[in-house]
Amino acid sequence: MRFNEDQLINKFKDVKLIVTDIDGTLVNNEGKIGELTTKMVRNLSGRGVLFTFATQRVFSSVIPFADELGIDIPMITMNGALISDRKGGILYKAAVNLKKIKKAIEFSNKYYLRIALCRPNEIVYTDQNSVIKDFMNRRGAEYLKVDSYDNYMDNVLELIISGDNKKSIKKIQSKLNFPLKLHVNAKYFRSRSMKDVHHLEVLRSHINKKHGLKLLTKHLGIKKHELAVLGDWYNDRQLFDFGGINIALENAVPELKNKANFITSYSNNEDGLGKFLKKAYPDLN
Repeated sequence: MRFNEDQLINKFKDVKLIVTDIDGTLVNNEGKIGELTTKMVRNLSGRGVLFTFATQRVFSSVIPFADELGIDIPMITMNGALISDRKGGILYKAAVNLKKIKKAIEFSNKYYLRIALCRPNEIVYTDQNSVIKDFMNRRGAEYLKVDSYDNYMDNVLELIISGDNKKSIKKIQSKLNFPLKLHVNAKYFRSRSMKDVHHLEVLRSHINKKHGLKLLTKHLGIKKHELAVLGDWYNDRQLFDFGGINIALENAVPELKNKANFITSYSNNEDGLGKFLKKAYPDLN
């Protein structure tokens, strides 16, 4: 159902938790939070409204944003594989099966693709896989170059396999997901910034932003009608599928706009989130 402005304001009277994506939603294309967004978010607590993130970023790269906005509740990071507050209080963590990590490295080498291991505070890569830093475009992440992956397979929450051979990427996806995605879920997607680059994102089975949102709302005691989510990209579909109030930014992909209850008039480069919050809470200064 699409809301007009009056309906939006009325719906937001019940909202107790706002969850936003980061890249393309919270921050502009330079990775900065708008002034109005910062002001509005910091004032939300006075209304009894909580605010947090649901992002594919590694945990360490969201801490500066949490500090800037004063967010103390858990944040959904790494597409739901880690839910933790900025002080390191972990609500949930889902590491990838060791055998699957070894298989993914084996397949990547066999098909001449690149692979990186994502841990809570860094993305680990070898010299052979150094080009993956350019492929991944994970803003704010710390990259750690190592001689071998052998000593870095613990605490791996996500694997990223990248390359320009879509057929090989799809073949590895099929091999890792067999049988029935029992241990991991390998999801294919095309690069957001490099059209000829293809990625495979490997998480433990059933891990995604929707699952993370389910755990977070249960932890906070938030009902679906008390939740609003904001996003712009394909991986925000899981947030929109949860059942809260769905807000798509003006720069969002068409598929997400089709699922939205409200589409903002401004993009992430125009402080769209802050201007939306001002519209939803016109008396909040």
